[in-house]
Amino acid sequence: MERVVSIIVSLFIALLIYLAFEIALKREKTREYFRRYVWLHPNAICVWRVLIGLSGMLLYFTAKEYFWGILLFTVSAVLDGVDGLVARECRLITASGEEIDPLCDKLTYLPPMAFFAYQGLLSVSAIWTLVFIEFCGQFVVRYILKHFTNFSVQANNFGKIKAVLCFSLIIYCAVLDGDLQIRNFTAQMLHLCIVLSIASSVFKAISNRFYADILSILNLSCGLVGILLVSQGNYVLAALAVLAGQVFDLFDGRMAEKHGGTKFGPWLDDIADLVSFGFCPALLIYFRGELKLASLFFAVLYCFAIGFRLWRYLMRDKHDETLPPGVFNGLPSPAGAIAALGACLYWENLWAPGAVVLFTAYLLLSHIRFVHFGRVILRHTPRTLLVIFGFFVVLIIAYLIKVRNPEILGAFLLISFLFYVLTGNSRFAGKIIYLGIEPRR
Repeated sequence: MERVVSIIVSLFIALLIYLAFEIALKREKTREYFRRYVWLHPNAICVWRVLIGLSGMLLYFTAKEYFWGILLFTVSAVLDGVDGLVARECRLITASGEEIDPLCDKLTYLPPMAFFAYQGLLSVSAIWTLVFIEFCGQFVVRYILKHFTNFSVQANNFGKIKAVLCFSLIIYCAVLDGDLQIRNFTAQMLHLCIVLSIASSVFKAISNRFYADILSILNLSCGLVGILLVSQGNYVLAALAVLAGQVFDLFDGRMAEKHGGTKFGPWLDDIADLVSFGFCPALLIYFRGELKLASLFFAVLYCFAIGFRLWRYLMRDKHDETLPPGVFNGLPSPAGAIAALGACLYWENLWAPGAVVLFTAYLLLSHIRFVHFGRVILRHTPRTLLVIFGFFVVLIIAYLIKVRNPEILGAFLLISFLFYVLTGNSRFAGKIIYLGIEPRR
């Protein structure tokens, strides 16, 4: 329990540190101060956070000073966000920073992961696999791209998510290393780190304009895998496959806006959404209803609502100039999938999920406006809170993969759906847009 308290206190202190930097950098005098001194340059902060992180690791593993070790490592992890904040606010973004920042990330989280592996909390072979992939991506892939292509070597979203996941895994290992008897699902988190590390390197070697289409194809693949899992009776894994598709769907639109896309992109995106968020949940509704006529009705109704919602967006709403940026006309299809999946997993009888499906279909077909989760809600969330939120989401998802309990996953999805319906309604969340509050950059 002592280490849990240490982690909570460390996260709170780190949050205060980040907020202090964020507030201070709003003043031009502070920004000028950072520009003046070399030791406050973003590249220097990268080096500082490596030294702080390694100091924390030595205190934790050799001196057994668990509180100070956890505190220093947490501060080091938060400084990963501070260096980017300083670079953007003070206009100190450099080409060398693109090289130093990911290298410092690896030097911060790989050593403690290796120590935990040799303590028996992580797989030694998996850790060395991750180390090999990480440094191949850092040196080999980056060298080839810089000298033989025009592609960017800047960190992409896969790399950023992987870094957060690695930091989360280290904190979770510190909890397991204590006296608490809790379930160990580090293997699932570590394997996901390896997958994201490979994806980060692969995406650097692909032209930016194909990013959105590839993410849509990955979303489609998740939907197809989910359909296969539903037909085999693996309902929890099918729901997790759909959630993985939602992660890809969260970024494909952003990639299309940032890097452009192909002429097939919008259609590919809608086909992927229809399969992952329409056909797969509809099949689960039908199977959980024991293939009865009533379950077929709810499945067809839900699938029609998703299909109509996607068609309306592509043909009409996308060109509607009265809709503010980041606002949808009707419930977004990923949220509809979360509701349908959650209801089917939480309740075994047909009628409770049927009622949820009817309500979800109404929201999908309605003209009630909802804001985009990624482009509005996440963009206006402070970066530190976003990292902490991501840390807890990673732990929850890893736990669900380990236990595969349909009721727990169903409850989690239903709570998430209700949270989005309440906070994503444009009457509340849309005030951010209408008030013109500047999003987090």
